[in-house]
Amino acid sequence: MLQTAPLQSGGIPHRGEGLIMTPQEAKQHSTNLVMVPTTFLSHFAQMCGQAKERFENDIEIPFDDSWFFAPTNVYNPYMAWSAMGICLTGYKNLPSNEYRYIRKSFFNLGCEDIDISSYYHLNDENPVAYRLNVDQASYAFGHRHVHNTDGTERELVIMMLRGTSDTTEWLSNSEVADSIADGDFSRLVNHEGFWNTAEKAFRDLRTYIQRYDIDMSDARLWVIGHSRGAAIANALAAMIDEDTSLGVTHDRLYAYTFSASRVTMRKDYNSATFDNIFNVINPEDYIPRLPPYGWGIRRFGRDLYLPSIATRYADYRTYLDDFQTMFKQWTHMEFPAFHGNAEINALERELHNICPDIPTMYQRKRFSHAGTLTFAQYFTLFTDLAAVSGRTLALEAADFAKYGTGTFRDFLGFFLRNEIHGHNAPAAHQEEGYLIKLMLCCKYNIDIEQGATPDVTRLSVYGPASITVKDRGGAVVGSISKGRIDDKLYETNNFIAMYVDDTTGEQSVWVPDSGDYHVTLRAETNEPSKHPIDARVSTLDPEGNTLTQTYYTNIALPKQALNESVDWTLLAQQHQGTAASHFNDVDVSVEIRGIGQLNEDEAFVSFYEPGAHSMPIPKPEVVCDALGFLNATAGDHGIIHAHHGRHAKFLGWFAPGTAPKHAPGTDLTHAEPLSTEESYVLPLTHSTTLTAWFEKR
Repeated sequence: MLQTAPLQSGGIPHRGEGLIMTPQEAKQHSTNLVMVPTTFLSHFAQMCGQAKERFENDIEIPFDDSWFFAPTNVYNPYMAWSAMGICLTGYKNLPSNEYRYIRKSFFNLGCEDIDISSYYHLNDENPVAYRLNVDQASYAFGHRHVHNTDGTERELVIMMLRGTSDTTEWLSNSEVADSIADGDFSRLVNHEGFWNTAEKAFRDLRTYIQRYDIDMSDARLWVIGHSRGAAIANALAAMIDEDTSLGVTHDRLYAYTFSASRVTMRKDYNSATFDNIFNVINPEDYIPRLPPYGWGIRRFGRDLYLPSIATRYADYRTYLDDFQTMFKQWTHMEFPAFHGNAEINALERELHNICPDIPTMYQRKRFSHAGTLTFAQYFTLFTDLAAVSGRTLALEAADFAKYGTGTFRDFLGFFLRNEIHGHNAPAAHQEEGYLIKLMLCCKYNIDIEQGATPDVTRLSVYGPASITVKDRGGAVVGSISKGRIDDKLYETNNFIAMYVDDTTGEQSVWVPDSGDYHVTLRAETNEPSKHPIDARVSTLDPEGNTLTQTYYTNIALPKQALNESVDWTLLAQQHQGTAASHFNDVDVSVEIRGIGQLNEDEAFVSFYEPGAHSMPIPKPEVVCDALGFLNATAGDHGIIHAHHGRHAKFLGWFAPGTAPKHAPGTDLTHAEPLSTEESYVLPLTHSTTLTAWFEKR
């Protein structure tokens, strides 16, 4: 077992005061549980280009009237399974199939007055809606009577909010604060795209209740959604918790969301007011990680995390075989796994580096070889491609890749690797995956309340050394050599999470805390004493925040490490590790300075005037850019980037208070640069600000 510092609160705070039932407890309380048959249409293989057709699947979802007489702030895993099953059938309902999947779910649940009218104009086969529907969503309504074990009868209204379709509904995902025209982003309370859509959903829910004259004075309301529908459901549930004009009070509202993006800047997002909202999240899914955590944006209610290989290894291994079998049965293709959430952590960090805050997103002009753009404008272009062109149109994707050269390179690179050319990202987000995992958590009595507490420890090495991890029986379960993961291990049964960051040189393995694993290192240079390594031993929460970290610097591997492996535990005991005392607050901020007179319509740095969101961007255009590295922990290695166009050249990175020797008219000390590499990797121990100096060509 790897040793690290005692657990401290460096990551996700406890969300809400709601209680959690284990699956076994939930089953015991579901005394009248029935399995409801329904059908969904799987389009995943077709979306990935692995099949020409879509596949119908018959499934069953649990339902018990008594759920709706239990406290609303108690999470019920069987209720989550049922909710996600309904959400799954909400996709791919079209005129050509008579919207039969969502109709069947609501009909078989015993609902009457089923209303899916929003589907009629918000679907993939409507060429007008294809481009015009932005701050809207499709949803299904139904209501029925439910009976408690003592014979008590109440009305239940069910509202399912569909996730993103292939229409431009997607675009409202990028509308964080588009209406703010005076530059005062401190007034932003909620993500505008989601909140505006939730307000419309609130009005439509009211209309449904009034149309069918449903008495809500003692009725129950069940609000559910996946993906974009989850974010809207999260916002909608929060509205209803505070606005009782529908006749629904907190103790009669049940809200379950799956893969919800973050929606609110409110500080009381996890207060008792919203403890009846439960958000189920796959740690390998990037959608719940947007917008970035560092902005202070959150979800209402309580977040619960499904097991993953890099967070809850034992639980993940318990259901993995069943999961893979069922996913292939439903989708007709193998599950394309991330094998950890390190790539998702890196994506969120990169987005935060580009946009440390919301004003930067809208007002800071960024450099790319396709022209100057703010990130808000870039992200609109990016989401427009995904919504209108579709993920499978490689030609449009390749053309759009030009916007990835420059400041947006690493951000777009994630999607080119994992969404366009690979399928890991959509698989982690896919509705089938969420449902299967929830089903299997019930089958194996896996308590996802424990999902925020890791049962693995990350070991990272920076420098010329290979890492090997063996289990108790001597089988290799993790191996990284010369910066490459031994991906043949993915064909075995017990591999662990592994990750390589080519930009920083990070090589990491996530070692389970139980099971007696043995970690060894081997030198990859003929003179290991001249090429010492750095290392860190950490625990992370499911959203990538560091909880604990001990770091080691300048470890010289012994000479025998050339020919034989060296035990990491013994090596760590021989060197003095430093325990980080606080977490996720080490920033390498960057400034940009320039030498020389640029053309009148060019600048080294430029910002929009407050509230100016127009396209095309007004002059001047920026000829260079730089990105820092934020929210790190002492012991991390960070990377900062400089980018330049044809009218500027990069002079180097300079320490605070210093400048290039030929910089005119400055009171700074002339000095040599810390580095002339545009991508500069540095070990981090404390926050600092470095300056990227450029010069006119």
